[in-house]
Amino acid sequence: MNAYRIQAIAPRIFPGTPKEGLTYDAAMEGLKFAVLDVETTTGDPTSGRVMEVAVLALDGVEERLRWDTLVDPGTPIPAFAQRLTGIDQRMVANAPRFLEIVGSLNTLTEGRVLVAHNIRFDLTALQHEFARTGIPFARHTFCTERASRRLVPGLSHYNLRSLCRYFGIEQGMAHRAATDAAATAGLLVKLLQEFGAERVVEGIVPMRTAKVA
Repeated sequence: MNAYRIQAIAPRIFPGTPKEGLTYDAAMEGLKFAVLDVETTTGDPTSGRVMEVAVLALDGVEERLRWDTLVDPGTPIPAFAQRLTGIDQRMVANAPRFLEIVGSLNTLTEGRVLVAHNIRFDLTALQHEFARTGIPFARHTFCTERASRRLVPGLSHYNLRSLCRYFGIEQGMAHRAATDAAATAGLLVKLLQEFGAERVVEGIVPMRTAKVA
């Protein structure tokens, strides 16, 4: 089985890299997002190695493309990570190494706001993996967890499963990159539709200097 899948929904969806300091005050259809999720070998994104990654591209609230792949982390997968994700050593045996997918991942996210639930974890893991390849990685970012706390105060839990339940979003198997990215995209769309782009994009954080090896 091929280690990765890509589903193109519309052609020519990747614009050029936005200029530093770009502000998002345009209409919703002008917003371009790359919603992603990564699964790592440990809970420490600075040392854990990426073993699965998924990207879902949105133009405003319209889905344009999905891509996901298993990744050979180049290190044994601890038992805890195997239990949490269901990903074992056999599954990644023929998967590409991160160096083999870094170009695709760079292109898929270029010119888009990087979105994740608890973006700090995913961004840190990716920046360290990119740094190991010698390629800088910096994007504007948006965290659906932080946005939900700001826009929907008073909930008892703000993890992805709880928010999907609150908003009536279907969620597949947790802790798999493709299903978590799809659930996060669903949450982002709900926030945009219910609160409007102007309020939602207040949570976008401008890109910072990329980590280098």
